[in-house]
Formats: sequence, structure tokens, C-alpha cells
Amino acid sequence: MPTRYEKEAYQFLAFYRFLSYALAVMFTQIGTPLNALKMPPSQLYLILGTLGVYSILRVFSPLRWREKSTITYLILIGDFLLCILLVIYTNGLSSPFLLYSLTPIMTAALLFEEKVALTLAATASIFLSVTHLVLSQVSTQFTWIMQGYNLTLLIVYTLFCFVAATVPYRINMNIRRRIEREAIIEERRRIARELHDGVAQSLSYLNLKTKLLSDSVAAQNTIQALTELSDIRKTVQDTYEDIRESISQLSVEVRTLSIVLTLTNYISEFSNNNAINVQFDYTKPFPQLSPVAELQLLRIAQEALTNVRRHALATQVEVKLEKGKEAVELLIKDNGQGFILANLEKSIPGYHGLNIIKERAEGLGGSLTISTTPGQGTTLMVSLPLEKVRL
Repeated sequence: MPTRYEKEAYQFLAFYRFLSYALAVMFTQIGTPLNALKMPPSQLYLILGTLGVYSILRVFSPLRWREKSTITYLILIGDFLLCILLVIYTNGLSSPFLLYSLTPIMTAALLFEEKVALTLAATASIFLSVTHLVLSQVSTQFTWIMQGYNLTLLIVYTLFCFVAATVPYRINMNIRRRIEREAIIEERRRIARELHDGVAQSLSYLNLKTKLLSDSVAAQNTIQALTELSDIRKTVQDTYEDIRESISQLSVEVRTLSIVLTLTNYISEFSNNNAINVQFDYTKPFPQLSPVAELQLLRIAQEALTNVRRHALATQVEVKLEKGKEAVELLIKDNGQGFILANLEKSIPGYHGLNIIKERAEGLGGSLTISTTPGQGTTLMVSLPLEKVRL
């Protein structure tokens, strides 16, 4: 299934292809006399008709560019060669199809690597220059490169080729970098919140407990000292588990794998490490989301499962990732001890993870719904609008 970026790129390329074709038809009928093209009208109309059919076929048979297969590159190169030969056959720099010949270069810039687009741009400029230099010596159809407006046209055409090859790629790259920077900044904020609400408060609690332990030892109150020592040991163990969980979360990224496969692997590891049975279900097939949305969904699931491990005392967890008509929904339901939702703000430190989940969901234009009852478990539902998270 084409992604949102693919669809928009195909729509732009289709629009440009048809627009440049329409301009070529207009130039041949209005701007360029038929005798200037040095071909009979029947031949020109055959070219226009064939090119029109070819344009329709290219628009409705788009490249599967993500595959980066040999056939994909061959189709792109074939399209490029056809456009260049068309320009040369119809008088080179005087051809009405110059704008049309930029289409494969734009295709490479939007859907392939920058080096491919630059190679096509350089090839088009060099090929057209050499053609004029050589054929002008043997055919009156091609004029010398320094005569008339040929040099100006060549410079303008070369400039347009390299602009078409470079600008779209650079714009896409800058957008990706900005999104990555924002994601990094947000991740740093989350880590700072977790350190403040987790490790910092644990260390403060340990400081208090060590003082009480010292007082108990000084008062030779062995029973109280052992109680304080047990609390200290439990807090140290919990803090260690929290830090290990945070490191595990940060080491899991959505890169080459989809959000579904990444979540599947993480949930399996979480279940094995914590002796909690976690069942994962999802809509098949699940749509591809933007990289930021996939990362945030992964972090939300990790945060929710961490809260289950820390506080819920659950043995069963159900995780569902569903795609509705208007939203992507992530449901996490456990059979733990639950809590009173109204008392959430008054709870001891630890439930800050729910605030992090809420902030992540709202950052994508979504929402968080919590349903819980003491002794009846907890259900978290994160809903994200499909139009804002789909790629």
C-alpha cells in the first residue's frame, strides 16, 4: 500500500507530467510553427498522441520506488532516455518538450537518492550539448550552440535540471532533520522528567531511610534498624529495575522494522523478563505510520507496561493496536489491583508515567482515557487521529 508521501509525490509528478504535456501541445499548435519543427503534421500528431498515451500509462503505473529493485531503476532510466530522445528528435533546444523532459529528473529527486537525480540532470545537459555540437555540423535542423538563443536556452535548461534534481531532495532532508531534532528534544524532556520523578525521588527517600537507620542503630533498636534496612534494600532494587527498564526502552527503536514487529519483540522480552503474560493483537494489515508517530506509540506502550510492572501486581496484560476509520487506538488492559482514579494526583510518586503518556498522546493530537477500579484492573486507551499519524 502506498504511503501518504508516495501518494502526494505521485500526484505532484502526475500533475507536472500532464501540465508539461499540455504546454508542449500548446507550443506546437501556437508558439512553434510546424515548418520550424521540420516534420509533417501527421508525424507531429502521432508523436503527441503516443506521448499522451504514454503519459497516462506512466501516471497510472507508478514506480514502486521503495523496492529499489533493478526493474525500478530500469523503468526510471527508460523514461529518462525516452524524454531525451524526444527532445533531440524535435529540434533539441528548440523542442517544445523541454519542460516534459524534466519529469524523470523530478521523479528521481522525489523518490530516489540525490545522486541519481544529479546524474540524470548532468547527463541531460551534456547529452543535449554534445548533440547540438555534433549534429549542427551535418544537419540544418540543429543550429550551432553559439547561434541565436541556443546558449541561453542551454544555460537555463541546465539550471532547471539541477534545480529540479536538488531542491526537492534538500527540502525533504531538511524536513526529516527538523522532525528528528524535535523528537530528540522531546525524548530528552521525558528522560529529565523520569529522572526527577523516579531516580531523584528514590534517592531522596533513601537519604531519609538511611538517616532513620542510623538513628535506630544509635538507639540500639535492632528490630527498627532491620525494618529500615529492608525498606532500603527494596527501594534500591526497585530503582535498579526502573533504570534497567529505561535503558531497555531507549535501546528499542523503530528503524527498519514496523511498529507491529517492534512491539511484538519488545512485548515478548518484557513478558519473559517480568513473568507477566502479555497478549498482543493488532489490525491486519496495519497501516504504516509516520516515524514520529511510531516512536511515540512505542514509548507509550513501554511506559504503560512499565507502570504495570511497578504498581499493578498484574499477571495478565492485553495489548491491542487497532486502526479505525478515523483513528489509531492503542489499548492496554491488565488484571492488577487497580486504583481510585480521583486520587491519582494524591498518589505517591510513581504514577508520573500516566502524565507522560498523556503528553505524548496530546502531542500527536490524540487523547488518553483511563478506566480503573480497585481490585478490577486498569484499562488505558490512547486514540490518535489517523490523518495526523499516517505516513
